[in-house]
This record gives sequence, C-alpha cells and structure tokens, in this order.
Amino acid sequence: MRAILRAVLFDLDGTLIHSLPDLVAAVNRMLAAEGRPALESEAIKAMVGDGADALVSRAFAASGGLPGPEVGPYLDRFMADYEPRSAETTRPWPGVVETLEELRRRGLALAVCTNKPRAATHEVLGALGLAEYFHVVVASDDAPAIKPDPAHVRVILERLGVSADAAVMVGDSINDILSARRAGVRSVALSFGYAHGPVEALGADRVIHRFDQLPDALADLYP
Repeated sequence: MRAILRAVLFDLDGTLIHSLPDLVAAVNRMLAAEGRPALESEAIKAMVGDGADALVSRAFAASGGLPGPEVGPYLDRFMADYEPRSAETTRPWPGVVETLEELRRRGLALAVCTNKPRAATHEVLGALGLAEYFHVVVASDDAPAIKPDPAHVRVILERLGVSADAAVMVGDSINDILSARRAGVRSVALSFGYAHGPVEALGADRVIHRFDQLPDALADLYP
C-alpha cells in the first residue's frame, strides 16, 4: 500500500529562519569579552549546524584557541547572552508563514528538529510567532543524540505517532539530510540556507529554491 504523507519535520536555523546575523553578533560579543578579534559572517556561517558547543569551540579555535581547559563555562556565557537576544534581527525566510499555513490546512503534523538548544529555540519560535504551527519541537536538549544521528528524527516520529515512510524532513545542511536518510525519512533541501557546499551534493530527494515551492515538492514525493 502506498504511504500517505502525514508529517513534515523542519530544521530551524537556515531552514525556517535567517538567524545568522544574531549568531554572528553573539559570537563576536563572546570573542570581544576575551580580547579576541571579530570573525567574518561567512566564517561563522561555516561553524553553524552542529550545536552551540561546536559553534563556541570553533569560534575560539579560529581566533587563537579555547581560553580555558573546557568549553563549558564559555558555552554557558554565550547562551546566557544569546538566548534573550536571539530574535533581535532573526526573521523567517520569505514564504515560511504562508507555507506553514498551507501545510496546516492540509492536515499535516508539523515539527521542528533542531540542534539549537531548547531555550533559544523556544525563544525564537515564540518571538517570531511560529510556535503555534508545530505539534512537536525537539531541540538539542530533548533527544538522546543530535543530527546527523537518526535518533533525533526518530524521537519526533515516536511523539507524533507517525511512521518513517509517512514523513519528510526539510533542511539546509548535510546533518538534516543524513539524519533523515538514516531514519528512513525522505528529505527536501533548501538551496538558500547555510549548507557547507553545494546543496545538490547533499543527496536530498528534492531541492527547492524558494520556501513556497515546498508544497509542490511534497506533492511530488507523495503523488
């Protein structure tokens, strides 16, 4: 029997939202507090996607090395500064709200699957008026392992009560596509996010160039 699409899972940073300017500002405030030079936006963009601890570690590595023996204290300071300011300039990509409305009208269950920490995730979703669209939000604190580990995707499927063949993952990075593939979930990649290299090389089932192309891509995957 042919599977019917029941759920769509979304990455957050670079997929639903353009959050890079706020991340760049927070990273450079952290570096400035340690007397380090600021990093360029493109350099920080290449560090995004593997969780906040990886971002902090990479930023210090690119500016002379971690000041202390462990990343923990610097991660805590970074998050304390970033979380309340995480939506100062962050905005949904064009077409996101309208597309989420359309998918909701179609009766699909919607979820967020992000390597961003929980508090910052809920802060951004609430500030941008996006929280109401999602049945489940699973951040880095909420899964036994983060993307590209398939456990992150599987936690969401279990909470939604949806089988892997009835779900699609939408993302902008190799972590999104790998986690979906390893969980047996189809995927759609965005060409305008924060991918570290050619989006076409990620191996997604479909690639879209505008967010409002997503409904057609989903209909193509589930005719």
